[in-house]
Amino acid sequence: ITISLKHGLNCSSSNDFAVLGMLLCGPFGKPHEGIEMAKAAELILEKAGIRSSVAHTVFTTQHYCYHWVSPVQDSIGPLLKGYQIGLEAGDTDRGCWCLIGRSFHLYFIGRPLDSVQNELEAYINVLTQLKQDMTMALVMTVLTTVKKLRGIDAEAGDKILESTLASAASTENQNLSAEVNVMKLEVFVLFQQWGEALDLVQKAGNVRIILALFAGKVRLFISSTFASVRFTFLEALTYLKVAQSTSGWEKRQMKKSAHKTIKIIRGWAMKGNVNVVHYIHILEAELAVLNGKIEMAKEKFNAAIATSSRNGFLHDRALAHELASAYFQAQGDDNWGDY
Repeated sequence: ITISLKHGLNCSSSNDFAVLGMLLCGPFGKPHEGIEMAKAAELILEKAGIRSSVAHTVFTTQHYCYHWVSPVQDSIGPLLKGYQIGLEAGDTDRGCWCLIGRSFHLYFIGRPLDSVQNELEAYINVLTQLKQDMTMALVMTVLTTVKKLRGIDAEAGDKILESTLASAASTENQNLSAEVNVMKLEVFVLFQQWGEALDLVQKAGNVRIILALFAGKVRLFISSTFASVRFTFLEALTYLKVAQSTSGWEKRQMKKSAHKTIKIIRGWAMKGNVNVVHYIHILEAELAVLNGKIEMAKEKFNAAIATSSRNGFLHDRALAHELASAYFQAQGDDNWGDY
C-alpha cells in the first residue's frame, strides 16, 4: 500500500487495500476502518479500470469485510458478479473463489435448503469442468451439510466430511479443516446434539482468528469471514445448553465460557454488526432459561423470532422456535410449547 501511495497504482493495488480491510475487520477488530479500505479498493478498480483484479478484490471485500457492518444478504449479488467477471477476464481461480463466499452466505442467510442445494450442485458441475478441486471441496462442504439437514444421504455425507477433514490434515490445509468443523457444528446444533457439539468445540479450539489468514484452530483461521461469526454464536449456544443439563463445577465452567463468548458477539453488535442482533436475543433467552427467569426467556425468544424473521434469517427463526418449544414443553407450558 505504501508503494502504491508513493509510486502510483498497479494491478495489485486494489487487492492490497482489500486485504488490509480484511485484517482490520477481523483480527484487529476495527470494522469501520476496514470498510474504508474495502471501499478504497473498489474505488481503485473503478478509476484504474483494472479488470484482471476485479474477482480477487470482490472476493476479499464481500467475503471478508462488508458483513461486519452490512446485511450479509447484500454480498450475494456482488459475489456472483465477481465470479462472472473472473471468468471473462481469465482469472478463473479467483472468480471461482467468489463461488465459495456465495455458497456459504447463501446457506447462512437462510435461503430455502432445496434452492441452495440446486444452486450448489450446479456449482459443483462447473467447478469439476474447470478443475477447481480446492474450491469444489469447500463448496461440497456446504452442499453436504444442506443435504444432511434435508435428510438426504446423511451417512454418505458424514463420510464425505470425515474424508475432507482427513485430506485437509494430510495437506495441512487449515482453512478447509476449519470450514468443515464450522459446518459439522452447524448440524450438531440444529439437531440439538449438544454433547457432540461440545466435543467438537473443545477439539476444534480457537476458530475465530484462522480462516482469514489461512493459517488450525477453527475460530483463529476464519476470523474475518461470516463463518467465524456463525461459529462463535454456535459455540456460545453450545455452552449454554450444556450448562443447563449439568451441575457443579462443569456447569460453572460452561456458564463462564458462554459469558466470555457472548461478550465477543455483543462487542461486534456495538460496532455495528447487524447480522448478530438475533444471535444475541437467542443467547440471552437461553441464558434466562439457565438462570430460571421464565418471563425474560419469553421476551427474548419473542425478540429472537421477530428479529430473525425481519432480517431474513429463516433457519435461525426456526432454531429459535425449536429452542423455545423444547424449553416450555419441558416446563409444562403447552401454549408456549406449541408456539
